[in-house]
This record gives sequence, structure tokens and C-alpha cells, in this order.
Amino acid sequence: MKITDSAREVLQQALQETGAHGLRVAIQETCCGKSPVIGLDVYTEDDQPETINDINIVIPEEARDVVDGLEIDLVNGELVVLNTVCGCGGHEGGCCGGHGESHHDHGEGCCGHGEGHHHHGEGCCHHE
Repeated sequence: MKITDSAREVLQQALQETGAHGLRVAIQETCCGKSPVIGLDVYTEDDQPETINDINIVIPEEARDVVDGLEIDLVNGELVVLNTVCGCGGHEGGCCGGHGESHHDHGEGCCGHGEGHHHHGEGCCHHE
């Protein structure tokens, strides 16, 4: 997993404004199988966050293979989660819906950060 410098600045501001300690990754079962959900979190004493580009993040062991290849970036002033490796089970024609085009999810889709299946693009994988 990677967090770009521009995303780090926005995340640090959000952490400061909300009082959160860092990010947490959870796994959600979706149309694509396992997809990461990333959100701000206040840690407990049992949490063992790691640091990626000065941002604390808790990644549970069962999420490690899912977050490989993810990049949190700032695109057009908006935080996005980019999936540089499609992990949707090799659907023909692309991921999650078979559109076979570049997909950009604005935070509520199955590879983004949110809990719904609402896409402002056409699928769940991000290739930019």
C-alpha cells in the first residue's frame, strides 16, 4: 500500500480536525469478493498501527493481500483509492461488471472507502 505525498497532507489535516489517530482497513465482501474499506479511526491500546508516509494505519492480517497494490492519492482535489492490481477474480472484460475500461470510484464503491455499492464510474477497480 502506498500513500502519496499530496494524499498525506489531506489525511493529516482530516486526522487533526477529527481527532482520529490514523486509518483502519476493514474487509467487505462485495460483488468482486473481498474489497478493502478504509476509514479514519481512533485506536485502542490493542491496535498496532504501522506507518506509511507518516500516516498511521491498522491493516489486519486478513487484509494484507487485498491492500497490496493499493495507492491512496489526491486526484482533482479528492482523495481516491487506486487499485494498481485488479483483485476482482479475473472477470472477463474488466473488474466487477465487465466494462473493461479505466474505472474511477469516488469513495463508496467496492475498492474504495465506504460501505455501499454506489459508483460514480463503472466498476470497482481503479487504473489510472
